[in-house]
Amino acid sequence: MHARGPSVQQPDTTRSLLDVLNAAKHRFTPSDRKAKTDALRALQTVQIRDIPSLIHFHEILCFLRAYPDDPEFFRRVEEALAGFAARVDLVKASSRPSNLKKLWDTGIVHTTVYYPYPYEMAKWLVEHFPEDVELDWEDEAGLEKIRAILPFAVAYAENDALDEERVSLRNWVKAAKGNQKVSDLQWLLMTLDRSSLPLEVVRHLYNDAELLLGWELREATASRTLARFPAGRIFYHQAPLLRGEVDFWGEVQKPLRKITPSPHKTGAALIHLFRSALSVRHREFHPLLHANARDVWMVEADRGLRIVLVGELPEFRLPLEGYYGFLVLKNGVPVGYGGGGALLDRLEYAGNIFESFRQGESIFVFSQVFRTFHQLFGPRYFLVPRYQVGYENDEALASGAFWFYHKLGFRPEDPDILRLAGEEQGRITADPSYRSSRKILEQLAQSDMAFRLAPGDPEACQVLRPGDTGLLVTRHIARGWSGDRAAAICAFVGSVARSLCISDWRRWPRQERMALERLAPILGLIPDLDRWSLAEKRAVVRIVKAKGAPRESDYVRLLRGHARLSRALVDLGHAARIAVPSVV
Repeated sequence: MHARGPSVQQPDTTRSLLDVLNAAKHRFTPSDRKAKTDALRALQTVQIRDIPSLIHFHEILCFLRAYPDDPEFFRRVEEALAGFAARVDLVKASSRPSNLKKLWDTGIVHTTVYYPYPYEMAKWLVEHFPEDVELDWEDEAGLEKIRAILPFAVAYAENDALDEERVSLRNWVKAAKGNQKVSDLQWLLMTLDRSSLPLEVVRHLYNDAELLLGWELREATASRTLARFPAGRIFYHQAPLLRGEVDFWGEVQKPLRKITPSPHKTGAALIHLFRSALSVRHREFHPLLHANARDVWMVEADRGLRIVLVGELPEFRLPLEGYYGFLVLKNGVPVGYGGGGALLDRLEYAGNIFESFRQGESIFVFSQVFRTFHQLFGPRYFLVPRYQVGYENDEALASGAFWFYHKLGFRPEDPDILRLAGEEQGRITADPSYRSSRKILEQLAQSDMAFRLAPGDPEACQVLRPGDTGLLVTRHIARGWSGDRAAAICAFVGSVARSLCISDWRRWPRQERMALERLAPILGLIPDLDRWSLAEKRAVVRIVKAKGAPRESDYVRLLRGHARLSRALVDLGHAARIAVPSVV
């Protein structure tokens, strides 16, 4: 007797089963659990040839993998996701090429993602997926820009061929590769790397070309389908999801059980997962391009959540803030990401829940992210920039991000926008069916939003906006050195070294010297730095060295703990706002 494969079922029946599964996916009563189990069992025997239905099934399974009911249901979801590559291959073999475009850019296993990845990400993709990523030779605009760059990277005598219209760039690259067993993209990146152009110029020219790449997700764990990190103990949902009833700020201030730095190998694996999770979703995250595997933290939160914090390499850190990207794992599945810049008592935050998981416990997820930053760095003033709530951001407008943060206790910093928000809240209270128009949401998004953990005491938080001190440095260099920045930095370093009584800074490790050179223009503006006590000066030196150390978290904590330096920096920011009121 031959084993029977999945049956071909009528589209209407398939859609009905998907509707049942989708409607019950975020509910956990016994009847809903049975409905989900029955629908999933039936769908596992069905060949789904309709591409929109196949994509819909995939999205439901991703949610169920993050929010499972019990071990048996979890096992069924895992089996369904593990078999998804075969489903995609079946559809690709039996569908017209024009229909297959619907699978592009979904991030599903065995499909293709097309995106103009920046230079560092292109190199990372080639390193980890050398046979799966390639130039899109139909991207005429990007290829023409690359053609214009190549004369700077090849022998001068080759330029005539590059200028010859009868020789296509693809054929020229084929000839240039010779017998090298590399992809066209690999050859291009190697050639640019070997050119005499500075790396910064190569990076800029490549990124400006916005060259489209095609990435075939043959490596299953890179796809959204199977991307995950070993979760350990799975959290099973057998009660309603936590949503609006979350005590957000109570959660934020609740001590975490465990925050641990990850070993280098684990940190590298988490960065790989982070990059993959964003790349297949057409998302860019600049700090992740320079992620530091020696500065990765794993936080065990509640309800199956882990928060992964990723720092940057010392060369790419911000001047004053300590910036960490974060990846949220729910039962091992990436469900959201973002980043936070910590400076004294201020944390500037941006975050996003991936679309597949927005019907889950979004408020609780964000509470655990803020809880992590609060415990690790101690900020008490949380700022969400206006882009995050909809300023020039259609996704945030469509998702109602302003009211999401308003519900958590964030309020607009701009007094006029604050008044408008109050008026809108009044309309909603009077008529629960009322919804703010897009025009109103665009107005509400004109302001950053903030939450202060110590609202009754204006002096309780040391709040410094790094742009204020940056502008003060610019004005000082313009007045004192007529814009000669090299001379200014040299003078600042010498002055600060003398004030802090450090004579051996030239023998410091390279990253620590770099930190001194970058911080000196700010420290050099403190008028009485040379009159501080020896203990205070030594503490400043430790802070500077920590800025160039493998883990930037030490810098953030040491800076916040230096009372005199904190006050001096806040005073500098205040001076900048007085000098140029328009920066406020």
